[in-house]
Amino acid sequence: MKTTQRNRMMLVIGLFGGLAASLMYSAGADEPTKVEGDKLVAPSMTQPFAPSMLAAANNRKLSVDDFEDPQKCKTCHPRQFKGWMGSMHSVAFKDPVFQAEWALAEKAMGGQLLNHCGSCHTPIGIATGTVKFDPSLGKHGGFTAPKVAAEGVSCDVCHTAVRTTHAQSASGDPGNASLALNPGETKYGPLQNSVSGYHETQYSELHTKAEFCGSCHNIFHPFNQFPIEHTYDEWKVSPYAQAGIPCQDCHMVPVETSMRVADEMKRAKDLEEHGLGGKAATKAKREQSLVHDHGFVGGNAVIAPALGVENAEEHKIEAIKRLQNVAELDMDVRTGKGGAQELRVKVINARAGHHLPTSLTFIRQIWVDVTVTDDQGKVLLRSGELGADNRIDEEAFVIGNKSVDKYGKATVNPWEIARFEEMNTIPPKGYRTAKYAFKLPADAKSFKVDVKLNYMSYDQAVADKLLGKDAVKVPMVEMKALSRTYDAALKVVELRNLAQR
Repeated sequence: MKTTQRNRMMLVIGLFGGLAASLMYSAGADEPTKVEGDKLVAPSMTQPFAPSMLAAANNRKLSVDDFEDPQKCKTCHPRQFKGWMGSMHSVAFKDPVFQAEWALAEKAMGGQLLNHCGSCHTPIGIATGTVKFDPSLGKHGGFTAPKVAAEGVSCDVCHTAVRTTHAQSASGDPGNASLALNPGETKYGPLQNSVSGYHETQYSELHTKAEFCGSCHNIFHPFNQFPIEHTYDEWKVSPYAQAGIPCQDCHMVPVETSMRVADEMKRAKDLEEHGLGGKAATKAKREQSLVHDHGFVGGNAVIAPALGVENAEEHKIEAIKRLQNVAELDMDVRTGKGGAQELRVKVINARAGHHLPTSLTFIRQIWVDVTVTDDQGKVLLRSGELGADNRIDEEAFVIGNKSVDKYGKATVNPWEIARFEEMNTIPPKGYRTAKYAFKLPADAKSFKVDVKLNYMSYDQAVADKLLGKDAVKVPMVEMKALSRTYDAALKVVELRNLAQR
């Protein structure tokens, strides 16, 4: 076991060495990445892993031996390890969809995006220069890395982060892996006065802030600076940010707690009887008022189970539960133009602190599935049906963004995106309305409206392109379902909130 005496000696040495190095580092710390045409300038002291914002504290040269294997953390932190294992963080590097997209980018851009893509999916691999591209792997090629780097966003990625580097970026906002890592004897985290017999601990205010998460959950195009993924920016202008509720209060607590956070608009620690207290480590001498989960549950219920990793099924269940409780549906029917009936379906972002969907909004799919039938069983309206090819009909109301390249041509390749020509995501506590028209037969006494809100992590066409046709059928999650029966005068005679399948 490592001794605290050794830790203290290393800390003293590190302080003196770090002071001199930090003075050298700060000389050009505010210099942004320069873009020349479609090529980036070479990495510099201020951005050693350009075009990403990842850095090593004090401009250290890092090796994989500087980082701990997550299995070592498991000994004292089994709860946190179990949450992490099977999460999207744990498979961030191994994710076959990401690997295929990264391989296509690697070939299309001549290797210029190795650091850009890798810095969020394998920060250790990029920081140590150990990621290699192998064109013989998979359908398009693939990447390899040493074991500790292939663990994706592991314990030592987050708990060796000492500061952000986003002040150096072109926009000044967090993103593109804007963290500086300082691996070693000291682990940094959000708990004050914590003590460990294995390593030194240090309180980090950064770990309590949304900016920490925004370092990777904001992605700017490395050439044109367009915000391809802007989850942090969506949060920053949301009611959650105004209430001081950071990402951690929804994504590092049980789904039921995150629902309370959204409904009561209070931080998790301020909820009455939140039940999240306890010890942060098995041998901890004191209990904490709140110990965070490390599952980081979002909406992806596909990748970890497909890889068959440990705890993947538990994460899948939690992801589906989150999807099924994040939105609400409402509807009304009124008389429209020309005597037709007009159906309005309202989709409400009730419990997400960012847009719905978020992240890859040009690939994620949330859509409204509507069926209207009269009392004789005749279908008066059908929209949003999933076809035999696992694709949505073209007339469906899809909630998302449409991306184009600099020539205005539709593309979902991140390295080609110049702008969104259509934006239809739902902001926190906001809504979008889908409108439909149908004609009620003169002899109809009533009609029924069935509405479903469905989710797919990505379009089937994207899966076919990246993994090969029929390699995988992208599963659909029914987020919400609502059914109402109306009489001929458009008055509700029956209302049902349907359980999700």
